[in-house]
Amino acid sequence: MVTTFGSFPGVRVETSGGGITAVTIGEEEKLVLFGAANYEDDGLFNSTGVTDSISGEASAEEPVQINARREADTFFGEGSQLADAMRGALANGANINFLFAVAPKRVNVSDEAQTTQTGTLDNFPLYEENVSDEDTIENIEVSDDSVVGYDIVFRYDGEPASPDAADTIAINPLTGQYATDDEPTGDLSFNYKYLDWGSAFDAKDIEQIVNEDETGIFSVLSDSDAVSSMLSGTVSTLRGNYQLVNGLSGAEPNDQEIVTVDGEDLEEDWSNYQRADAQYDTSDYINANQSIDADAYYKFAPVRKNNEKRTVMGEVGGLFAGNSISDPVYNEPLSGIGTLEQQFTRTDANNMREQNIIPIRQNGSVRVKDNLSTSTETDWERDFWRRRIADRVILIAKQIGESIIGRINDEQTRDSAERLIAAELRTLVDDRLLRGNTEDEDYWFVDVYEDSTNPNEVNIDVGFTPLGIVKRVDVSITINA
Repeated sequence: MVTTFGSFPGVRVETSGGGITAVTIGEEEKLVLFGAANYEDDGLFNSTGVTDSISGEASAEEPVQINARREADTFFGEGSQLADAMRGALANGANINFLFAVAPKRVNVSDEAQTTQTGTLDNFPLYEENVSDEDTIENIEVSDDSVVGYDIVFRYDGEPASPDAADTIAINPLTGQYATDDEPTGDLSFNYKYLDWGSAFDAKDIEQIVNEDETGIFSVLSDSDAVSSMLSGTVSTLRGNYQLVNGLSGAEPNDQEIVTVDGEDLEEDWSNYQRADAQYDTSDYINANQSIDADAYYKFAPVRKNNEKRTVMGEVGGLFAGNSISDPVYNEPLSGIGTLEQQFTRTDANNMREQNIIPIRQNGSVRVKDNLSTSTETDWERDFWRRRIADRVILIAKQIGESIIGRINDEQTRDSAERLIAAELRTLVDDRLLRGNTEDEDYWFVDVYEDSTNPNEVNIDVGFTPLGIVKRVDVSITINA
């Protein structure tokens, strides 16, 4: 039997004459990006539920592969969020043969009635792309019996405060929460657009991109916790079917910076539009801000590009999917990014890391400074390095186990499977992925045995310890030693 590494996702077991001849472990991942295309205003507030067509050859909720970077514009519209993200993923290591992109439907909401001064919209997050010159927000309209059109401002620091200026409404587009300057006269009427992320994640074609016994990355170009929660559910379902997907998204902002114009701080001047840039108050960012606690889910901050409603999650997805399994993906630079909306200090990064959020720091280059999942379990470190190795071991044991189905359940068959799995673990030890056994400690083991209650069933127990990675270096300097 020969063990090799291959540039494909998952694990391959080749058999001949009833026996295993080779086990090949894939180093790369399939990458699926979810994000906005360019859309036509087909149903501009005409009727609730009307969806807008894509300004390109792609169809909503349809996975698209490209043969060259320029084809991304052909499918999703020139300069679209998703087209740019595909190029960013390729620039950071994604394999074009394993890269997929999916645009959700953009849905229109017409005359949604809300009766209170503060509340939450029925659908969120809102579509943020249509912000023209940062002084007008298109595709969102709000009115009541006395106000034909409220002035709208976006706010990102949780539940918005009621604005001071008359006829003004503050909306958190990520949470759907709103607040008007005064009690409305009659019902508030909301017209807006949103992306149907949940339907995209659950589409049948999406579930079939990463096949059983394969590995993959689902990266969503959003920093909404609601979107993360939906994607996490899809990831969990797929993993239960041995479609070993890891989910990536931005962490939801909990703060903002009010932009000044000509040196004037607009915080107190609600009579004019006030642009607010999404930010993170890292000293007050706790796990309660997030709803995800999972081994196979990873959140990042900050993720917004400077002065844009777009994130770096395409680039991050390319980095995580394109690196070899022997690369821990820690302290890695991201290519093709100008400036982030917020610059984290070392203290900021440490604060977010303590809350299971992966910090992205810009200090010269833009670097991903950790690889921890959102899991709060502490029995072993749930990072991408260990998760990736564990997924390969799971698939090795599963596929070798399946190779003995249909054979006689005797000691010879079980010993054969045990030897094969043990050989693969030794290979991973040799490749510096797993800790090898010593005279004093067993860091890995394999037991294949007949089930005590069912003579037609074989149980496989596998234990292993991945090697750690260098995440911190303490330096001690002695002068005149």
